[in-house]
Amino acid sequence: MTISVVLPTLGKRKAELSRLFNSLANQTISNFEVVIVSQANHEIVSELLDQVSFSYQHIRIDTLGLSHARNIGMSYIKNNIVTFSDDDCWYHSEAFNEVLSYYETNDSAIVCYQIYDPKTQEYYKTYLDYYQQQIRRRDLFRKSSIEFFIDVSRVDRDLVVFDEDFGLGAKYPSGEENLFLFKMYQQGHKISYVPKVIVYHAKPPIESRLTYQSFVSKGPLFKRMYNTPIALTLLTGLFFKKMRHLENPFLYYKDAVRELFYSQR
Repeated sequence: MTISVVLPTLGKRKAELSRLFNSLANQTISNFEVVIVSQANHEIVSELLDQVSFSYQHIRIDTLGLSHARNIGMSYIKNNIVTFSDDDCWYHSEAFNEVLSYYETNDSAIVCYQIYDPKTQEYYKTYLDYYQQQIRRRDLFRKSSIEFFIDVSRVDRDLVVFDEDFGLGAKYPSGEENLFLFKMYQQGHKISYVPKVIVYHAKPPIESRLTYQSFVSKGPLFKRMYNTPIALTLLTGLFFKKMRHLENPFLYYKDAVRELFYSQR
């Protein structure tokens, strides 16, 4: 049982990439691989990779889109556990050992962990403090791609596909991991949650996560998950919950509703 890390990058953040690579090199286990999918600045990424000691594949593409790059990377993985990294996150030294130890004694198809910002000493989001053998459906909205691991011996790897309409660089810049987990949940896969920190990431202010584009994308996201009436209800509830953090709340809501009705299911 070994781990593959799919890492899309534009190669613009050299310091962050170096930090990530160092954290990978410092893992207490070595039986993992990294599939780096560079979408630009290929030579910069290649130069940084020349300095690493872990096993990797470097895939160069010239098209943008986070979900697209992840889907490309999936076609190259060799191991049975896969996770999706960002180039500005990094791992503590026992992260992969923790994941492999979990899978040795549990039959989860997907296991989710926690993200922590060691600089501010804050969790990336509000997490439950107890183990869930099967997470609740409403919890799917609160998961990020860098915090979960998938056992592709239990999930057909051909089904580990992100909707390329969603994610950074796509028409809708967020929500791709929520759509994926929702699909896995509907198919009956066991999605568990372990209340342990597995990955580090700077915690952004809430306003930076509720931009115009990210809020408008919530309409189509909810519609893909459910149907138009339920999507409208969820979008309205989110609007009232978050409106004080939105720069122009009523414009955001109006355009999100419009996109909800005009987007394809």
